[in-house]
Amino acid sequence: MLERMMSGFFGLGSRGVLLALGLVVAAPTTASVVGCKKEEKDDKKDDKKKDKDDDDDKDSKKKKKSKDDDDDKDTKKKKSKDDDDDKSAKKKSKDDDDDVKTVKKGKALKSVDDEEEDDDAPKLKTKKAAGDSADIVGTYEIAGKNPDGGKYKGSATISKIGGSMYKGKWKIGSTNWEGVMFRDKNVLSCGSAPKHDTGVVAYLVNKTNLDGVWFEENDTKIGKEILSAPKDIEDLTGTYGINTGETPAKKKYTGTVKITKYKSGVYGLTWKFGTTTNVGLGLRSQHLPAAAQDLLSVGFNSAGDATVLQYVILDDGKTLAGHWAMPGKGGGEPSWGKETMTR
Repeated sequence: MLERMMSGFFGLGSRGVLLALGLVVAAPTTASVVGCKKEEKDDKKDDKKKDKDDDDDKDSKKKKKSKDDDDDKDTKKKKSKDDDDDKSAKKKSKDDDDDVKTVKKGKALKSVDDEEEDDDAPKLKTKKAAGDSADIVGTYEIAGKNPDGGKYKGSATISKIGGSMYKGKWKIGSTNWEGVMFRDKNVLSCGSAPKHDTGVVAYLVNKTNLDGVWFEENDTKIGKEILSAPKDIEDLTGTYGINTGETPAKKKYTGTVKITKYKSGVYGLTWKFGTTTNVGLGLRSQHLPAAAQDLLSVGFNSAGDATVLQYVILDDGKTLAGHWAMPGKGGGEPSWGKETMTR
C-alpha cells in the first residue's frame, strides 16, 4: 500500500527666644519704660518675623517633602510601568519564540502515546462526543498529516452494510483505498489493504480479557473473539489464548494471538490457528479525545499489509477525528499519522 498521504511569545527648625534687658542709668523713668516697651515691641516683631521665617521654613520643607514624595511616587509609578513594559516585552518575546517554534515544527510525533496537539486540535476541543444514534453515513473532506509532518487532503465516503458494520472509501490524490469499519459507541475501527482482502477487529480492553468482534470484506454478519489475558495486561503485550472464537458463519475456532508494541505505540498482532496465520496492526482509543471506551482497533489480513484506522465520532457524526498506521518496510517500525474527516 502506498504511503498514506495523511500528515510567544516578556526637621523642623527650632524656635529662638530673644531676652530684652532694660538698664536704668540717670534716665527718666518714663523714657526707660518707653525704651523698654520699644525694645519689647522690636523683640516681638523679631519674634514674629522669626516665627514667620520658621513657618515659611516649615512650609518650604513640607512642600519639598511633598514634592519629594510625589517625585518618589512618580518614580515608583515609572518603575512599575517599566516593569510592566518589561514583562510585556518578555511575554511578546516568548510569544514570538513560540511562533518561531510553531513555524519550524515539521516532524510528526514520535509516538501515538504523545499528547502533543496538531493543527486541528483547537478546533476539535469544541466538538462534543457523538451519541450512539449519530448517523455517520455520507461524504467527508479529509485533512491529515503524514509521518514526516507533511499535510494532505482528500475525500471519503462511508456507507452502511448493516447493524454496526460499515464500508469506507478514501481518495487521496489519485490513490483510492477501500476498507471495512465497525462502530462501537463513538469509536470507529477500520481496516484497509491494497487488494481489499482485509478485515477489522475491535477489542474492548478489560482487566482480564480482550472482548472482540470482527468481520472481513463481503461479510454481512460479525464474528466473535474473546482473548484470555496474560498476567500483565497493562500495555496489552503478550501471548493470548483464543477462549472463544466464532466466525460470521457461526463456525467455532481456537488458537493464539501474539501482541507486541512498537516504539511508535502501534501494536502488532499475529493470529495462529491451525495452519492459518493472519497479521495486523492495532491502535488504542485511549489516545483519542472523548473516546467512550478503551478499544484496540485492528486491521488485518493474511498478506500482512493491512492498514488500521481509528476514529472518534464527534459533533453528531459530522466530524471523525483519529489516527492511522501502516506496515513498515520489511516488517519494521510502522508509520503513522493523524486524520480528521468533516462533512
